[in-house]
Amino acid sequence: MYLGELNQNALKKVFDLDEKLVGTTAYLGICYFWGHEYKHYLRDATYCQRRKIHNIALEKGIDPIKKNDAMWKLVGKVLKLSDKEVNSCINSPAYYD
Repeated sequence: MYLGELNQNALKKVFDLDEKLVGTTAYLGICYFWGHEYKHYLRDATYCQRRKIHNIALEKGIDPIKKNDAMWKLVGKVLKLSDKEVNSCINSPAYYD
């Protein structure tokens, strides 16, 4: 899916729709569903990777907003991060508590 081919009106409608789909298995992978801790990794993820992370987190009851080990491990697995990088993220102080 390449959104750059859509005009502004169509793009806004797609974003508005996906925003309503966050928290459901129909999420498209376009809008943000994650907290600040994960933004540097998920904003560059593909739509497919975002959907996969979103849907697994939804299925397993993992909170994608607050920093937690389960979410970092899920992000690491889907994005194929090294164990060292995932552990570094887990052990770093939270931006917001």
